[in-house]
Amino acid sequence: KMHQLLNQAFNQAVKWKKITINPVADADPPSVKYEEMSIWSLDEIQKFLQHCKGERHYLTFLIAFYTGMRRGEILGLHWSDIDFNKKIIHVCRSLAHVPKSGYMFTTLKTKNSKRQIPVPEFVLHELRTHKQRQEEWKELVGKLYTDNDLVICTNTGTLQDPRNVVRVMKRLVKDTKLPNIRFHDIRHTHASILISEGVDIVKISRRLGHANPKITLEFYAHLLPSADN
Repeated sequence: KMHQLLNQAFNQAVKWKKITINPVADADPPSVKYEEMSIWSLDEIQKFLQHCKGERHYLTFLIAFYTGMRRGEILGLHWSDIDFNKKIIHVCRSLAHVPKSGYMFTTLKTKNSKRQIPVPEFVLHELRTHKQRQEEWKELVGKLYTDNDLVICTNTGTLQDPRNVVRVMKRLVKDTKLPNIRFHDIRHTHASILISEGVDIVKISRRLGHANPKITLEFYAHLLPSADN
């Protein structure tokens, strides 16, 4: 049942018409090599998410798998960026490390990076549950809590150190004995599933916040079906 939900969630998240032809069949191969990436299957995603449910960063990983957002974009997400009625997340900023200044919110690299991402209902449900727990925690700790409107934050409402997310992920991957991947490979996994579902590469590019579809092709052309298939 969980595997079926995973498939349904990805289909619900995009709601785009599938392509019937290979968009790069008549194009020249990309001029640059795609970066090395490891990609999980739906079964591996299921195993990971089932294992980490109840963990502090379960929601962080869930958002990553079902939106393709970058780690910094997730950690920079504000509650005001989530439209629960329209089922959309507005990506507006990123948490990044600035030399000599530490971690802080930064503007996004390109105008395409600032985007809207449709999300499935069960992810919105987890967000609502998390928000309720957060409100209860605020009341419990009182003045010790600094309300920065952050979705993912520390117990006192401050910025979450991205290195903590990486440490948690490494531990969970080791525990589940899954193939080792980086947090950024979750983004690649999201894109690969959209490609396998036949989603238009232009739509995928917009969802990922790439500057243009050519960049998306340079990353994922090797995952597109062959013209001979």
